[in-house]
Amino acid sequence: MDAATALLKSQATGVLTLTFNRPASMNAFTRDLLGELFETLRAAHADPEVRCIVVTGAGDRAFSAGADIKAGGGWVEPDEERLYASTRDYYSAIFRTLRGVEKPIIAALNGVAAGAGLSLALACDLRIAAQHASFVGAFTRIGITPDSGATLSLPHLLGLGRAAEFLWSGRRMYADEALRLGLVNRVVPSDSLGEAAYAWAAELATLSTTAIGLTKRAFNRAVFPQMDEILELEARLVARTLMTHDAREGMASLLERREPRFTGQ
Repeated sequence: MDAATALLKSQATGVLTLTFNRPASMNAFTRDLLGELFETLRAAHADPEVRCIVVTGAGDRAFSAGADIKAGGGWVEPDEERLYASTRDYYSAIFRTLRGVEKPIIAALNGVAAGAGLSLALACDLRIAAQHASFVGAFTRIGITPDSGATLSLPHLLGLGRAAEFLWSGRRMYADEALRLGLVNRVVPSDSLGEAAYAWAAELATLSTTAIGLTKRAFNRAVFPQMDEILELEARLVARTLMTHDAREGMASLLERREPRFTGQ
């Protein structure tokens, strides 16, 4: 499946809907998919016909499981410096690109959002979740540090203590808890997610796009004043942990569907 079909696009009455279309891989990210996403979002930022954006996943299992480890996920570089550059150019760019689009972006969470898939959802402005949706940090479960802006968004949304517990444990959080803690804005019956997300987006599309966009710019300055610095640090730390024995063991255990045996090295 090429990038164009891995990311479906539809537009109606000012609402652009982007759908990750790799359901057999739980809508996991490849470089091609992320590259197409970034290009589409930058075009939408400049297109006056786009007034609101909805990002979702195909099927009902996953919004996105994050990086496609089986396909490399951008992490097949031979040394730490190249791993850093790959993480910066693809995964740090998720948060930077979504926050840079001065239009409202809604994540419509149709299933599990894990790893970088979770980070992408949290980089959106608003989140609406199906009743069965769930959220998993996943990073420490494969022996790496968070990427794609998770260390920016999660402490802000959950508070430092809850963010640490959630990310370090790698536990699963379900939609009702996510709503109670402020991780999502709305939870709806699973069979009405698409309709509810579109209705919300269509409502936002009738408002002043300029006012919303400039408010988002102010929010970025107020809430993420060190965004570039933290994204740079995230990429450096991910590259460092990817070189460790624990990361190799974590990824092997995921592919082999077994519990990891970490040694702290």
